[in-house]
Amino acid sequence: MKRTSKILLLFSYVLLLASCKDSPEKQLEQMRGEWVHVKRHPAFTLSKTGGKYTVTRKANIRGKILETAYQVSEQDGKLFIETGFAILLTYDKERDRITLSPGGEYKRVTNPKNKTR
Repeated sequence: MKRTSKILLLFSYVLLLASCKDSPEKQLEQMRGEWVHVKRHPAFTLSKTGGKYTVTRKANIRGKILETAYQVSEQDGKLFIETGFAILLTYDKERDRITLSPGGEYKRVTNPKNKTR
């Protein structure tokens, strides 16, 4: 009987910890905004349009700003940017950084006019 109680208690803790993890939808909501690469790669904006999240990449090509939008999708609890092949999108809440794999690390733009942190 004691053993069963301990197993049930352990199972309860596991369920509690699993429910504390942020859902992909909540993570995306926290990630909305403008992001710049830490090593000067093209910036992007993560936004919600029509109930779907999109990443809009901005690149300066010969003096012209080109914008390309990609949809963000979720598979098995992981977030991906659909660009023809999947780019993994992860968020570090403590550091407020996004990592694209492949693609590198991005920091949030807090002053949009200067594009600086």
